[in-house]
Amino acid sequence: VLGPEIDSVLKRHEDPERAVASLRAIRRRELFRISSADALRLTDVSTVGRSLTEVAEETIGGALSSVGTSAGVESRVRVAVVGMGRFGGNELGFGSDADLMFVYEPVTGADPEGAAKSAFAQVNQMRNLLSAPADEPPMEIDADLRPEGKNGPLVRSLESFAAYYDKWSSPWEAQALLRARTVAGDAEL
Repeated sequence: VLGPEIDSVLKRHEDPERAVASLRAIRRRELFRISSADALRLTDVSTVGRSLTEVAEETIGGALSSVGTSAGVESRVRVAVVGMGRFGGNELGFGSDADLMFVYEPVTGADPEGAAKSAFAQVNQMRNLLSAPADEPPMEIDADLRPEGKNGPLVRSLESFAAYYDKWSSPWEAQALLRARTVAGDAEL
């Protein structure tokens, strides 16, 4: 629903900081619209959850596109954002953070180490811009459901995820993947 408006923001602002500030303003407006409909009982709880999830997806997707385009990393690496938990299940609430995992894959012929650094830089900048103090409400991103939690790499290659889940994952981690789905970035990845 917000796609054309977000595309317009990304075309108007080459600077990721300005683009993400505009995306956060759109998100604030949508949070107000959804909360008003909820308070007036014009919608049900499942529609609220889906609406909040959609707004989060669009905001994250726009921020990722803005950062990727400005950083020039698109030609070296593919990045996907995977929603987990309530986010993956389209059930966000007003107080929910966005539980995410980040996966990358170097494009054919790209230096694997350079691709890893580019993916990390892109994801880290996106997270910082979405959660930075500002007039608009921050989007809290929680990446602690990733393999090894806070001690693990923020961004992993697809190959690294496969190896981890094959050899070291706990049963709860496999269960958590039942609600995982791509929410932004390269859906094919």
